[in-house]
Amino acid sequence: MTSIGTQTENDQVQLPRQKSYIGNTLLFLASIMLTLAGAELVLRALPQLQVQTGEGEFLFCSAINTRHIPNASFGYTEAPGNSYFERYSAVDPWAYVHINKEGFRDNYDTHGKPVLVLGDSMTRGSLVNENETFTDLMDAWHPDWSFRNYGVGGYGQANSIRVYEEKAPHLQHNLVIQQYSLSTDIDDNVERAALNGDTVEIKIKPAVGTAKSSVKPLARIHLFFWNHSKIYPWVYNTLVRPYFGNWDARRNIDGAIEITRRLLAKLAQDAKANNADLLLLVLPSWAEMAGRDDGMNPQRQRAMLEEFAAATPGVYLLDMAPILAPENPDQTYGIVDKHLTPYGHFLVAQSLDRWFMAEWPRGPKTAVSQHTFKAPEPVIPDCSNAAAYLKLVLTPPTQ
Repeated sequence: MTSIGTQTENDQVQLPRQKSYIGNTLLFLASIMLTLAGAELVLRALPQLQVQTGEGEFLFCSAINTRHIPNASFGYTEAPGNSYFERYSAVDPWAYVHINKEGFRDNYDTHGKPVLVLGDSMTRGSLVNENETFTDLMDAWHPDWSFRNYGVGGYGQANSIRVYEEKAPHLQHNLVIQQYSLSTDIDDNVERAALNGDTVEIKIKPAVGTAKSSVKPLARIHLFFWNHSKIYPWVYNTLVRPYFGNWDARRNIDGAIEITRRLLAKLAQDAKANNADLLLLVLPSWAEMAGRDDGMNPQRQRAMLEEFAAATPGVYLLDMAPILAPENPDQTYGIVDKHLTPYGHFLVAQSLDRWFMAEWPRGPKTAVSQHTFKAPEPVIPDCSNAAAYLKLVLTPPTQ
């Protein structure tokens, strides 16, 4: 009888403890939920702290309702003839986009001597209007030259080489500009090229996208929170992406940098075969300019680029970091969309103009003109205004 009584007393002691554990656990979970809810509200109130999710808004003004099409040589281009307005966050400005017959955002032709400009979305001019891109500014400042913009979002040097191989034979030129993004290019290159003995092999396939039915359940959950929450992308970029983002490059960053070096060597060789020089226009990321580590080892990339340019005849380097670093990154890059703003493009064009006129051995060698930045008027996303916005591209200002 005594043992039974003792067991009952133990049970009575354990029950309050179990209730206490459950209560503490529920309180802890509630605290986490309140903290996350509070952080969500803070991020929604302060968009400059948000992370770009890549999901944009598009107002199509033509029968084409898709932005990209597969291309056997380049992987993909934008849809020729497309006309639309785009923005990538509710707090960043709208921009008007018109795609030419080649599949690129380049509609201003001065009929001058061509300069082939290769690159990604920074060259394309995501976040700005076409007449605000550094290529269009150079067109306006140098009517005797034609800076041909062959930039497409997501391109790396593997794509650029394929574009150059197709376009170069038809355009008599003596300068190629390869815009280089320190935040993305080595990862894009690893996806589309591989080391092969002492050379590099480009492996570009037509990009057809991933069918929604093929997306795995965990990926769908990730995409749901990525697209509908502000705190989830912030936590992902802060705690996960520094270790797992751009995974193709991170698995072997030495190999990724070497692949990129060899691709640049091939591009330089191709340019030389066309009696052209190659300028590497290096653009830092917003993260680097804001003093944040994106894990992509920009200094190691710079060391490779500087060594490559110094050792390769006809190759030059223009790094925009010294120009952009003293500036407020919230003025040179977008609020949530971290592409260059019109002011950022102006600074790039100004530095490029100085190099082109005064430092390039084969340049015009005339006095460098002074240019003034003028903030653009906000774009109104209305298809009835599309023709007027395109006209701004065809007749850009010359300030």
